[in-house]
Amino acid sequence: MLLVGRKMILTQVLLFWLFLASTFGQKVIDCSANAAVTIQWRPELNWAQKLDLSKAHLGSCPPSSISMEHDMLLFSVWLHDCGFKRLVSEGKVTYTNVLTYSLDAGLSPITELVECVYDFNSTDLDMDNVNNDRVFTLELMNSDFNGPAPSTVFTIGTKIHIRAKVKQQELTAVQIYLQRCMLANTPDLSQYSQLHVLISDAGCLTESKEGNATFLPRREPSEIRLYIQAFRFALGEQVFLHCDMTTGDLQHFSVYEKSCQYLHDQSRWELLDDPAQSYICSCCESLTCMHWNNFESGTYTRQVLGPFTMVESRPGASDKYTFWTAEQGLGGVPVWLVALAVCLILILMAAAVATSYYLCFWRGGRLGYRPSRELLNKY
Repeated sequence: MLLVGRKMILTQVLLFWLFLASTFGQKVIDCSANAAVTIQWRPELNWAQKLDLSKAHLGSCPPSSISMEHDMLLFSVWLHDCGFKRLVSEGKVTYTNVLTYSLDAGLSPITELVECVYDFNSTDLDMDNVNNDRVFTLELMNSDFNGPAPSTVFTIGTKIHIRAKVKQQELTAVQIYLQRCMLANTPDLSQYSQLHVLISDAGCLTESKEGNATFLPRREPSEIRLYIQAFRFALGEQVFLHCDMTTGDLQHFSVYEKSCQYLHDQSRWELLDDPAQSYICSCCESLTCMHWNNFESGTYTRQVLGPFTMVESRPGASDKYTFWTAEQGLGGVPVWLVALAVCLILILMAAAVATSYYLCFWRGGRLGYRPSRELLNKY
């Protein structure tokens, strides 16, 4: 009986340690043939520590999202980003990078090696020609999207209109998608100290749920328009918008090629280009759209827009720089409204003068005065 008890204890201890191993440390790397890599990583943390997106990096890139269901960090990136190192030897091309998770001050960060190996003759890795037949642009626009934004300074609460567009040499029409967009306070993501994700998980406009942002209906497949509302991010500092863009076939939507936004009045996600297929956006709720699969083949680029600035609105702070225009009137008030107010004031002043004249002169200067003819008639 004692021997059986010891075996049971040893078995339980073994199962416990296996559980710890499967809980605290796990890494799945999936390298695709189209120069993309998807990584699922659970760093070895203790029971009291929770995963924090801001503490994790793959080279210079932050995580794409976090899987709450599996408690893992998700990275979906391209091999020509994030500082991957390329080594060619013995007919192989090896791309290496390092996963890093920062801990509290005084503790060494958790690091793990990432490695993707390809045959040297693979034509899919010719990344120097990825974008040679298409030109991508990312621009700040005015409210009508018919010209550039009149200013790069936006007060809190105002709308920032953004347009992404692709021009191509080929005749086949394609559709543009924003896979991921982030605001940072530096043009180089490896140097940022503040970061805010607007679009994640291959086209989920997370800012439409957490803040105020909206995709606008497409005017053409090669263009996508949206606006975000200026908020308190890096106030007064230069801000840069980093966007990963890709193209796909027309009317061919998937969890990897989509444009989804959250409808607050209906408490659900909707596919911009075909609301009938909004089920594709269901993964946006759990942030798992890039969980098990890679990017589909297609043209890809990363564009940086900026700098622009978001500032607090301070009444009176810009008075000495304010000038009248025929359209604005006084302080931005329409000129017709100013004219109407002036007319009303003049009418009231004229009425006051007429009343005063009547009371003081016409009626003899006092309300109780009666003309002498009435007094004569009385007597």
